[in-house]
Amino acid sequence: MISDRIGLIDTSEIRRVFDLAAAIKNPVNLSIGQPDFPVPAAVKEAFIKAIQDDKSGYTPTAGLLSLREAIAEKLQTRNQIQVSPDNILVSTGVASILFLLFQASVNPGDDILLIDPYFLIYPALVKYHSAQLHTLPENFQQQDVEDFLQKGIKPKLIVYSTPSNPTGRILEADQLKLLVQIAQKTGALLVSDEIYEAFDYENKFISTASLYPEGTLTLNGFSKSHAMTGIRVGYIAAPAGLSKIVQKMATLQQYSIVCAPHPAQIAAITALKTDLSNELVLMKERRDMLAEKLAKFTEFARPDGAFYIFPKIPAHSSEFIERAIKERLLLVPGYIFGKDPNWVRISYAQKNEILEEGIQIFEKIFTDLQNGN
Repeated sequence: MISDRIGLIDTSEIRRVFDLAAAIKNPVNLSIGQPDFPVPAAVKEAFIKAIQDDKSGYTPTAGLLSLREAIAEKLQTRNQIQVSPDNILVSTGVASILFLLFQASVNPGDDILLIDPYFLIYPALVKYHSAQLHTLPENFQQQDVEDFLQKGIKPKLIVYSTPSNPTGRILEADQLKLLVQIAQKTGALLVSDEIYEAFDYENKFISTASLYPEGTLTLNGFSKSHAMTGIRVGYIAAPAGLSKIVQKMATLQQYSIVCAPHPAQIAAITALKTDLSNELVLMKERRDMLAEKLAKFTEFARPDGAFYIFPKIPAHSSEFIERAIKERLLLVPGYIFGKDPNWVRISYAQKNEILEEGIQIFEKIFTDLQNGN
């Protein structure tokens, strides 16, 4: 009774940890990528007013025109990207956008290029669609790109997040230009997942489409920036030359998701006008505190953005996680994000006292394993 293709994917390890949090008494949860601050008051008010005004019916499949116009304006003024509202599709978060995109563009056997480490949804979608997975290391340079091109692989999509989940790295302009080089030589489309754009601590973020507008699909949303993880609004923006992909995604949405929730779309319009500077300062302070403590005993790439740190550990991450669970500490194992299993993802979207307790438990487990205990 179960399809062959659904057997290609399994329950997300992040969701497993999320479920564990509900079962463990007083967990120290540094696993989930969900801001601990509330939805901004103005966004809440917009959502509530939409409900009170009976804005609860279907919207156009592609999303409210007023929201798509607001997104187009945001992309132009903040990201230096010119996109028509007609080439923007709104859906229930970036996860849904990714699924629609793969369904609309990927055939069995197609090559897909990811940046390692990568968000776990990416390889799951590659596998589900019977495509072929290829990777570049996150610190890739010119030689890595030349070596890849020499293999003769012609990826259909190059998918990456910047800032990154799980490392918090923001890809440099030179790296983005190298990805453009691959795209131009192979015909690949760049799929830039920019859901963590708001958390840019060093003012390094560059939207790929500002460098390569004709070949970039830009993905973004409101889950992380505005703590709207359960409200579910995300979007894809495409240049005119790639409008057919968005149209086919919208057609598929008609038969599946139908539309993003009407009041949530109205709230998202307000979210685009909401200042997030206080949240950015808060997350940066947490990053600095955690980085200072971790630097005393392990290695990691200092995050430029998002709200994760990805430290190296002296054991396979599955063993580390098992020990951590016994101490009530919930983390995400590194093996789900890439080829090297000796890392774990720590989310610092938590209150300081929880971070302090978590890092004490983390250091104890780390030291015990390092000493062979």
